[in-house]
Amino acid sequence: MLTSTSPAFHPPAIDLIGIDHHQWYGRVLWLGIGCIRGTEKAVIDRAIRDIFQRYHLSLAAIAGIATLDIKADERGLIAYCQEKGLPLKTFTAKELRDINVPNPSAIVNKEMGTPSVAEAAALKMGKTLLVSKQIEAKSVTVAVSLAAREYRG
Repeated sequence: MLTSTSPAFHPPAIDLIGIDHHQWYGRVLWLGIGCIRGTEKAVIDRAIRDIFQRYHLSLAAIAGIATLDIKADERGLIAYCQEKGLPLKTFTAKELRDINVPNPSAIVNKEMGTPSVAEAAALKMGKTLLVSKQIEAKSVTVAVSLAAREYRG
């Protein structure tokens, strides 16, 4: 059973009959993202790629991005979601505030009104936290959760 301490999640691979070693990944991973205002799409993309490589996750399994509502106009996040065809789900600080996360931050709580953005947003969309918050390039925080079922848009 996967838990929040699981080092990685490997989505089930289905071998297609008559085709050599192709794999299918359901869109079951939600990314909770927090970032410094003005973070560029390329920085967000690199952060996500690095984390997915580190934890042996498939980018094809990403269902969408979740974040704090004040990041709804963040150009780098919007551009990343548009390029990848992913939904951007946002939540108020009040909606994220009471979600139990492994790594709350007093600084984030003081500045944003919630002790967590990345982990809490990921858990709003997914059932199990697979990757706790990872800070990349000193400007992007990413957490990854596993949804109970595939996102179909």
